[in-house]
Amino acid sequence: MSRQHGQVTPQSDEGPTVAAVGPLESKRDESPDCRGLPHAGQALRVIEGESKAAQYLARLQAQQSDPDELALIVSMLYGATLRGFCRVIEKAIGGAR
Repeated sequence: MSRQHGQVTPQSDEGPTVAAVGPLESKRDESPDCRGLPHAGQALRVIEGESKAAQYLARLQAQQSDPDELALIVSMLYGATLRGFCRVIEKAIGGAR
């Protein structure tokens, strides 16, 4: 980008980078317990966690997961997403008794 007469103009015809147009997250979104999120936001996070668990269980049943995959997935989850993930895993384990 260059400045011409006080304006910033792009040097190429490339669009903005992913970082420039990515979602903005607030401190509320990062809280481990998600109490600051609206109910719809929490519900979406729970659903996301449930989806991740279902995908993991499908890979596990197809013997396409390695022993460290579960730990890696769980280490990246928190708050409502983790609760959704754990809910599905617990149901799967509870059904196996």
